[in-house]
Amino acid sequence: LKSRRDAVDIYDATNKLVAFHLLLSPGHTAVRAAGVTTSPTRSPDGTLRNGRASAVVFTSGGSLVSLTEKKTAEKVHLLVQKNLFSAAIFVAYGDPSYEIEDIISLYRKQAEYLYRKGDYSGAIEQYIHTIGSLEPSHVIFRYLDAPKIPLLVRYLEELRSRDLTTPVHNELLRTCYLKLNDPESAEAIAAFTSRSMDTESLSSVVTSSPKDALAMICSFEAPQAAEALATHG
Repeated sequence: LKSRRDAVDIYDATNKLVAFHLLLSPGHTAVRAAGVTTSPTRSPDGTLRNGRASAVVFTSGGSLVSLTEKKTAEKVHLLVQKNLFSAAIFVAYGDPSYEIEDIISLYRKQAEYLYRKGDYSGAIEQYIHTIGSLEPSHVIFRYLDAPKIPLLVRYLEELRSRDLTTPVHNELLRTCYLKLNDPESAEAIAAFTSRSMDTESLSSVVTSSPKDALAMICSFEAPQAAEALATHG
């Protein structure tokens, strides 16, 4: 080190990052270190909780540095603050007591961080992890412009593979394939869907899910969209 002082560093080899860094007092050197990890425990409600690690470092000046591993929630919070979302998700998955809803929230935060950076492809891969939790229209509205259509197809196909598409989603996917000059895939979607979205079915969607209906109208060609807006307001 330029300061010519000894330092204590703890490395997270799995996530390839420095988990802790401490400069010792001037003139002090690390003489000996020891660590211990406690076994996982089960709380009264049956939840399995990870063990925690502790370490002590003895210095030449007679000081004793004591280190204790933070709780999972604290570690995840610090990693998110540094935009290290992949590491945060890995840490969260490693703790059986970490709620799956909270992990999905991390995927959403990573998706929106990547989207803001302009990494739309990376963002859609993270949004896919939120399927079943995050309202699809939240994602669809972000990917309606022409350059992002292939990524929207990726998301809609994933919805379809999980049987989570509505007639609106299927029609939107068919329209996307047509815009990508892929009539065969568009016809396959039409065959899969029991019926195409007509005026009557669009009316029912407007009533039950205005966001889905608006996403559908946004996918129409200009004359069709104008007609739908004039009809449904």
